[in-house]
Amino acid sequence: MPPVKEEIRRFKRERILEAASQLFYERGFSGTTMDDVAGRLSVTKPFIYTYFENKHALLVAIYEMATQRLLDTLQQAMALDGTPDEQLRGFVQRFARENMESVMLSTVFLQEEKHLDEKFLMSIRKHQHTFDRQLAELIRRGSAAGVFHVEDATVASLAITGMVRWLQRWYKPDGRLPVDEISRLLADMALGAVGYRPETTAGR
Repeated sequence: MPPVKEEIRRFKRERILEAASQLFYERGFSGTTMDDVAGRLSVTKPFIYTYFENKHALLVAIYEMATQRLLDTLQQAMALDGTPDEQLRGFVQRFARENMESVMLSTVFLQEEKHLDEKFLMSIRKHQHTFDRQLAELIRRGSAAGVFHVEDATVASLAITGMVRWLQRWYKPDGRLPVDEISRLLADMALGAVGYRPETTAGR
């Protein structure tokens, strides 16, 4: 397929997913129909079916997108030159910012899992376990380097992920603190959770 046509198709697909995310956020998966998605975009329902077989396929695509973003965010942070504490700080700040800037997607991800079929749910959990292992490995590298002091890297990684993922429960765009400040504070808390001691890197 020519690149231009592929780009147009990708754009249309993303617009459909954006509309579906908004509706699932506002009304829930059960309270949304394919007619609603088509109406939100001012297109016909057959247009939606050109890209997605049914409403469940929309939800699956949303979960795939959210899961891939999480993995990409961690891998990009780990690929950067820097100490484990710098990589962990960079990851948490990006992860927090993305959760706040994509609050609808984050909310749908946390609330609508019960509507996924078992086969796809197992796939999502496999990707989540991959993420958990990679984040725990980053923490272990920090411990081995004497930067982090934490008893269980796996528990620490789960705690950090949960802290950031659930911020969509309380974050308000018009709240007291801006996105960058909240991201910084959460990164500081994540480093505290792994027993980061700045003095151990001061001489490097």
